[in-house]
Parts: sequence; C-alpha cells; structure tokens
Amino acid sequence: MSDLRIVWRGGEEHWTNKGDVRLFLWRRKPADQAPPAGTVLFVHGSSMASQPTFDLEVAGRADSSVMQWFAARGFDSWCIDCEGYGRSDKSRPVNADISSGADDLEAGSRYIQERTGAGPLLVYGISSGALRAALFAQRHPGRIARLALDAFVWTGEGSPTLAERRK
Repeated sequence: MSDLRIVWRGGEEHWTNKGDVRLFLWRRKPADQAPPAGTVLFVHGSSMASQPTFDLEVAGRADSSVMQWFAARGFDSWCIDCEGYGRSDKSRPVNADISSGADDLEAGSRYIQERTGAGPLLVYGISSGALRAALFAQRHPGRIARLALDAFVWTGEGSPTLAERRK
C-alpha cells in the first residue's frame, strides 16, 4: 500500500487567534484577470474541516473546488477551521458549540478585513456552519454583506431533525 499524501496548492495558509486558541484560515486569491467581486468566507459544518469541504480539487472533475470556482470569478475566497476542527486548536475541552463557533468567525472575519481591507463579507455556512454564520451575523451585522445558509439544521426545542433522529 502506498502512502497517500494530500497536497494543498493554489492557496495561502493563514493563522489568527481567538484568545489563546489558534485558528486556521485558507485563502484563494481572486484571479488576476477577473474584476474584483467581493470577499467570501466559507464556514464548515460539524463533521468536516474547511479545506476538504470547500477547496478539494478532484482530478478530471472541473470546478470541484468551490473556492477555486469563486476565485476564478474575482472573489477573494477564504475558509476557516473552527476550534476543534481541521487544523485549528483542539486543546481545550469544548463541545464545538454554535456560540464558540460564532466567536471563531468574529476572530476570522476581523483578521480577513484587517489584512485585506475588505468591506462586509459574503458568508456561506453549511449545516451547523449555517448556525454559526447566522449567530455571527446577528452579533455583527455590519461585517456581513450577504449571508447564505445551506442545509440549515435546527436542533432546538421542537426540532423535527431531533425527532427524526430519535426514531
């Protein structure tokens, strides 16, 4: 059996902090020939890291990386690993709750905006990442130009999702 090694190319590794917690960000700059179109922040769900979710290139499958697709059209594309996921810190005994994830997005968005001079961000969250993104938007509405919530999961009181899982 050969060693399988994943090599991430075409992007930049970035790090920021939320207090003592190191958070990983990955960036794909907009293509040089494309007019500037905005800055996108992609937010992963609860069983995945950001890079393989949003920037996985598959040989023979054009446009398999959503970050590459957006970058080719002029978007400055970023994703972040929330605490406890991917390459971000996993040292604290946290349950990767939605509120903590929204705090991660606050730290990540601040880093992106300070580093690039970007205005309000286009934020896309999938699954529990949609919950994190929604709470972040509620807490910091001035940081968001547009918000897309994909596979939004409600797990609160009376949740049909939880009722189905109990069956």
